[in-house]
Amino acid sequence: MRLYDGQRAWVVQRISALLLLVLIVFGVLALPFASPLDFAGWRAFAGGVLGGPLIALLFGALCAHAWVGMRDIVLDYIQPRGLRLAVLSLIAIVLLGVLVRVLLSLATVALTA
Repeated sequence: MRLYDGQRAWVVQRISALLLLVLIVFGVLALPFASPLDFAGWRAFAGGVLGGPLIALLFGALCAHAWVGMRDIVLDYIQPRGLRLAVLSLIAIVLLGVLVRVLLSLATVALTA
């Protein structure tokens, strides 16, 4: 085990938390000034120049934050190496699936807008 493994995870968790905080506060403050919150409005936002990358950044930060948190929980509480590997693999597959689904959805919206 390397000396700075915990420090790298700590930094990733703090940066992703900061990104989540900024993006959520920005979103909440922008709601009163946004167009009506219907499907067409959200689709226009997600297909826009600013909306798509912000949504991708939000979900990227969310997946990174969730990975570090869940990884730490698994490493602390699941002792058998085989079970630990299986659980970490399942978590990674689910988080990557979420991220890929979001990116594909954003690409579809951007290409059909």
